Amino acid sequence: MGQSFELLPIEERSQQYREMAEATFVKAKRTDDPVIRAQLMSMAKSWHALSQELERGNTDPELSPVVPKTDPNIRRDPEQF
Repeated sequence: MGQSFELLPIEERSQQYREMAEATFVKAKRTDDPVIRAQLMSMAKSWHALSQELERGNTDPELSPVVPKTDPNIRRDPEQF
């Protein structure tokens, strides 16, 4: 797909995310493969969640800097850095 909605106004971005969710949901309903269906449903839920976040006034993840998550179980030696 390669689409980026970052230049669209928030209302249009939200609508685009909803349309992506719907299209992905339709594909999920049409597939017979349960693994593919589950993956598509997960994608559809993610598109929908993005739309809801925008509508709530939260920052668009496409515009937010990527912050890597750290595993709290990994201990690092402070002198290592």
